[in-house]
Amino acid sequence: MMSSQRRLPLFPLNTVLFPQAAIPLQIFEERYKLMLEECLESDSRFGVTLIREGAEVGEPAVPHEVGTVARIVQVNRIEGDRFFVSAIGERRFRVIEITQHKPFISAQVELLDEFGDEPVPENLIIEATDRFGEYARYSVGTSGGWVSDTKVPTDPAHLSYHIAGKVKMDLSDRQLLLEQESAEQRLAAEIDMLKRNSRALRQQMAWQLLSRFSRQ
Repeated sequence: MMSSQRRLPLFPLNTVLFPQAAIPLQIFEERYKLMLEECLESDSRFGVTLIREGAEVGEPAVPHEVGTVARIVQVNRIEGDRFFVSAIGERRFRVIEITQHKPFISAQVELLDEFGDEPVPENLIIEATDRFGEYARYSVGTSGGWVSDTKVPTDPAHLSYHIAGKVKMDLSDRQLLLEQESAEQRLAAEIDMLKRNSRALRQQMAWQLLSRFSRQ
C-alpha cells in the first residue's frame, strides 16, 4: 500500500465519509470558518473523522484515527454569516499525531492509497456485486418498488466504497469498513453485512405481504 504524510486540518463529525462520496456541510462556528479560510488558501483539503469522544459543537472532539481526506468543490455564503460547503471524499488517512487543538484540530497524517493495489479474487467481486444487487432489490421492495438492474463500479476499491456508501448501517460498522486495510478485506466484510441485511429485509417483506393478505 502506498502512503505519504502531510499536515491536515480535521473536522470531527458524527458521520463517516468514504472516498468518492459527497458531503454537504454548514460552517457557522468561528473555528471552522478559520479552517475553511486556511483550506481555501492552500489546496482546499481537510480531513473528516468520526467523533470518538465529544460533540460536533463546543470543545474539540476526540477523533477516530482513520478518516477521509475531503476536497472542497463549492462554497456558498448563506444567511447569518454561515457557509454551505460541498466536498468530495478522496483518500483515507491515519492520524499520526495531533499537532494543534485550537482554534481547530490539525494533525500530521499518513495518507493511505489502495487504488491499484494487489488483485482482488474475481469470485469475491462477483459475490459482492450479486449480494449488493440482492440487497438493493429487497430494500426497494419493502417500499413497494422494484429494481431491474444495479450498476456498480468494476474496480474493487471503487466497488467497496460504493457499497459502503449505499448500505444502511450503524456508524460503528461504517467506521469498521473505512478502517479495513484493503479492498479485499472491505468487500469480504460487506458481503457478511449484505447477507444479514438482505435476510432482515426479506423477512420484513414477508411480514408485509402476510399483513396485506390477512386484511383482505
